[in-house]
Amino acid sequence: MPSHPRIPEGFRGQRLVVLPESVRIHAQTHPLFQGLLVTDAGIFPHAKSHFIERNHGVPTTLLIVCLAGKGWFRLASGPTQPVEPGSLIWLPANQAHAYGASEETPWAIEWAHFQGFEVDSWCQILGIPLTGGILSLTPSMAANLRLGQVWAHLDQGYSVANLAAASSALRSTLVAAARTTPSENPQKTSNERVAESIAWMKSHLSEPLRLAELASHSGLSIPHYTVLFRGQTGFSPMDWFLRLRVQWACELLDTSHLPIGDIARQAGFSDPFYFARCFRRVVGKSPRQYRQVPKG
Repeated sequence: MPSHPRIPEGFRGQRLVVLPESVRIHAQTHPLFQGLLVTDAGIFPHAKSHFIERNHGVPTTLLIVCLAGKGWFRLASGPTQPVEPGSLIWLPANQAHAYGASEETPWAIEWAHFQGFEVDSWCQILGIPLTGGILSLTPSMAANLRLGQVWAHLDQGYSVANLAAASSALRSTLVAAARTTPSENPQKTSNERVAESIAWMKSHLSEPLRLAELASHSGLSIPHYTVLFRGQTGFSPMDWFLRLRVQWACELLDTSHLPIGDIARQAGFSDPFYFARCFRRVVGKSPRQYRQVPKG
């Protein structure tokens, strides 16, 4: 926490755009901005004495990316958390928060305020609680997020095209962040972790895997692993594993004359009736009906 009075903005070399209220209100009615509208954005290259405290939050969600230096943030009445180079901070709308730069090594940050019905979904894809939090990346990863491009588009004016470009730039930043992983192993992207998990599933199709085992193999907590997996595939890990088993069963039905019960067991289903129900749910036909359909 700061030990002396500090300032919200006014830093050497800063870049800052805040949409006028009339522009923001009008943009909210446009179909392009229902999902995501950037209302403020900026770049603070050396934010000495930076300090913000909002006891009731603000109507928008705030994303801060720390490129260099250090700082801190606090959500509601929670503990003060340190911010290092590479940190991505997510502060939800309408929630009390405070944040500021280190007195000894002030941070350099890029930031954006935004709103829309997509916001919670992006938060979940990033693996951050809806109540807010931090994602720890490497400094080079944080720089590659290019959040400053959001400000650059807003700085061109308030046309629909420029506002849309700012929203698109923010989505690109969020996608880039979602394709990285926390600091447990910053060299692996979330795509790589999910791909490795799927490959491991394929080599264990006949085994009774549990969600905890899959998450542990990926080196992630169950909630974070589930969010990353669903974000990449559109399915939960266990639903995807079931579909891989059904896919393997389809291949066996197409390429062998094995009895359906044997195929069920090879695909990891000990109960043939459960196998038939899962197969029909995924394929839309019973195993016997599927085998009778001409292929090729």
